[in-house]
Amino acid sequence: MPEHPGPPLTAREMVRAHAYPVLAAVGTTALVVIAICLIPIARHAQHMNQCVSRQLPTWCIDVR
Repeated sequence: MPEHPGPPLTAREMVRAHAYPVLAAVGTTALVVIAICLIPIARHAQHMNQCVSRQLPTWCIDVR
């Protein structure tokens, strides 16, 4: 059963009909990947902040 009545869609109409959902999916995926990639940086920053706030010796700060 076709989604819309009438003649079949042309290639241009197919692209226009599906462009927004495809771009939305790509954008959502990109945001999730970026968020996952930032997790190690956030953990390292949290560790550095704990070292500074506790005034631990310099060996606590792991410089890489």
